[in-house]
Amino acid sequence: MSFELDIMHAPPAAILTGEFTIMTVAELQDDLFSLLNFPVALLDLSQLEALDSCGAQLIALLQQEANTQGKRLRIKTGDGSEAELALGQLGLLSSLTRAEGPDGRQ
Repeated sequence: MSFELDIMHAPPAAILTGEFTIMTVAELQDDLFSLLNFPVALLDLSQLEALDSCGAQLIALLQQEANTQGKRLRIKTGDGSEAELALGQLGLLSSLTRAEGPDGRQ
């Protein structure tokens, strides 16, 4: 599991790779919530190899907190990706602000 934050481009973008599961959510929670330090941010989940309900719930909570704080957090899942499938099966996909465009920055 890795978390890479790119603040050199607008908006800042975090890319998660590997597995985002019950085994890894605790170590990444603070990193993910650091995205709320920006008025607009992108979270790219398109490269995840695994996403379980614990990871999905943390993503939904992050989106909810961003909305509460008036921040614009956009989520890039990627067509047919593991993240899109898992979030869809859990009924969470429609509650996320989806990123548009091939790089998700638009």
